[in-house]
This record gives sequence, C-alpha cells and structure tokens, in this order.
Amino acid sequence: MKSAHGSGESDDQIMERAHATFKSENSQKLFLLEYWWRVVKDQPKWGKVHPLESKRTKLNAAGAYTSSSNQDTDEGSTAVNRRPIGQKRAKALLKGKGKAASQASEGNLSNETVNFFNDFQLRKSEAIEKMAEATSEHAKAIAEQTAAKKEKAKADKIDKYLKLMTIDISTFSDEQKARHERVLNRLTKELFPEDDL
Repeated sequence: MKSAHGSGESDDQIMERAHATFKSENSQKLFLLEYWWRVVKDQPKWGKVHPLESKRTKLNAAGAYTSSSNQDTDEGSTAVNRRPIGQKRAKALLKGKGKAASQASEGNLSNETVNFFNDFQLRKSEAIEKMAEATSEHAKAIAEQTAAKKEKAKADKIDKYLKLMTIDISTFSDEQKARHERVLNRLTKELFPEDDL
C-alpha cells in the first residue's frame, strides 16, 4: 500500500486508503487489528526483504549498462534489511541438523562458540549438583521433622500415661476400673515394649 502512495500523501492518508481497500475486499468488514500492526510493523521479522539488486541506469561511453550510480561505495557498507532467523532454523543450528547445520559445518566452529558451549555445559552441571544437594537437604529435613513428630507423640503418650497413673480410681465402678486398666496396659505396651520380654 505504501509503495503506491501519491506525492505528499501522509501516513494517516495511506492508512485511511488501506482501511478502505480492506473494507471493500472483505465484505465491508472493518480492519480491527491496527493497534497490533502498529506494534509489529517496525520489527525486522515483519519487514520486507529487499535483496541487493544492481540497478542498470546509465550507459557508459561504449554503450553498455553500468550498475548503480554510486559505484564508489563499498559493498560492505550497504546494509541489507534481513529478517532474523526463525525458531526452527535456530533449533536446527543448535542441534546440528538440516540446511542450517550443513552451512555451519562448512567452516570450523569458532572459539567463541566452543567457549560458549563449554560454559553452558559447566553451568548446567553446577545447576544439577546444586539441585541434588538441595534434594538431599530437603530429604534430611523431612526425616528430622518426622523424627521430631514421633518424639512429640511419644512425649504426649507418656504425659497421658503419668496422668492416668495418678488418678484415684477408688470411686470408679468395676466397668470403669476395667477400662482404666486396659488403657494403662495398652499405653504400657506402646511406651515400654522392652518390658514385655
């Protein structure tokens, strides 16, 4: 749309014309994604790719066409608007597969790439060691917590046992005395199992 704009036409006028064109081509529906277009329009992924083309504009003295009018410029100084590599190609480069890998494998790996890989592997192994250490410490903490709960439960049972031992049962009925005796026997077996030998 921008390539067909008239001389002196502003960006707002181009946008109005684009909306009108969209509406006429899409059953009178409005273009509702302009806010999103404004966000991504300047990102390289969504820009057009214009390869370097040699423009044949002039004839030299012999009558042959010459390339662009600024022949004195260095090719390295002309910037090409290139899109960044895509997600699949980047993964293929990392894994060493496909066209990307064959292009990368034509040359040797740079020291920077090798150092980056070695540094990554070192950080990965350190993270694994820290994770194993944290898991071990967590397991120890759980074991200590379980042991503390068991000790507390045993202390509570001993406390109940001592209270039951000091109760005056002279006013109890025969049934209450029998029940009291059963509870004391059960607590004695749980708290002092070595006495059963």
